[in-house]
Amino acid sequence: MQPPSSKALDIFAIGTLLAALVLSTPVIDRAVAAAWQWFKFAGHSNDGHITLSLNTGIIFSSMLAAVFVLAFSLNHRAKRRSATRALACSRWAMYVVVAAAVCYWLLGMSNLNAWRA
Repeated sequence: MQPPSSKALDIFAIGTLLAALVLSTPVIDRAVAAAWQWFKFAGHSNDGHITLSLNTGIIFSSMLAAVFVLAFSLNHRAKRRSATRALACSRWAMYVVVAAAVCYWLLGMSNLNAWRA
């Protein structure tokens, strides 16, 4: 049986992973929308695109950074207490957050996007 502090660490790490997964859903939605617009208007003179807001991107990236910092700190605590479940969940949360941020900004820089203020 795990000590209570390790259980709490597991719960926080799982919550952080869930937060990272929830924050990645808008990126998946926008990527699917961009692919659909590109497919739908392929061959036309003005290919389809989506619009992303720069202000929303900055706020979204700030939220991702906050989740990353939380996952990073949980990762270090889990290493010290050798809590394997918390270590794995916090590591996966960091991976998901970095992937979501990279995908958002790559989608924003692609030809499939038209920025709006």
